[in-house]
Amino acid sequence: MIVYGVNPVLEAIRSHPDRVRYVALAREQSARHQRVMSEAKHAGVAVRSLPASQIDKLAGRGVHNGVVADVQDAAYADFDEAIARNETKFVLILDGITDPQNFGAILRVADGFAVDLVVTPLHESVGLTPAAVKASAGASEWVRVAQVTNLARTVEALKKAGYWVYAAAADGDRADAIDFTGKVALVMGSEGKGVRRNVLEHCDRTVSIPMFGHVDSFNVASAAAVLCYEVVRQTRK
Repeated sequence: MIVYGVNPVLEAIRSHPDRVRYVALAREQSARHQRVMSEAKHAGVAVRSLPASQIDKLAGRGVHNGVVADVQDAAYADFDEAIARNETKFVLILDGITDPQNFGAILRVADGFAVDLVVTPLHESVGLTPAAVKASAGASEWVRVAQVTNLARTVEALKKAGYWVYAAAADGDRADAIDFTGKVALVMGSEGKGVRRNVLEHCDRTVSIPMFGHVDSFNVASAAAVLCYEVVRQTRK
């Protein structure tokens, strides 16, 4: 997989240098390029100098800042193994997020608020694509992501493992009125449809964000940030 952009490439080098086959830099180099080169060489990663046109081609015309890296595809975490770990206490489930920009932004949220595991469905959902990795600004290198075939069964597995599962919904209970201490799983739905009914029916409770302005909803990544912050606020006092 080609990862592009200064921050995503730097985080790939810092987190998993063994997975980076090489880093390529445009011949017209800046101070930021020198930083990438220095860290790559320090980590034992091969560095190439390429024409800007070739960098463009490798990045698929994405915004690459003159930096790309060829990285082995990220290995998804094993869901059962992850929730069996004592330290996995906060799980974020994404139901039908298909926009790589949103997925990348949510991975930044997950990293920022110490989410232990992000879960996505195998079908009808975006995965760890180059565009999502770019949008995450490097956070994808630090967040454990698991893919599952059936979210309803996944929710039931979490409940059996001692998690309380909350689905984000407009008519849910206020987030600041819910006790999020303990093992928590939070389900975020797609912007158009929200959490699907067959998933919602398996959740313990619905949760909402109180709104006081003229617009009655947030972008899914913004909503995830607010709700994840509330969970962390309560659990890390």
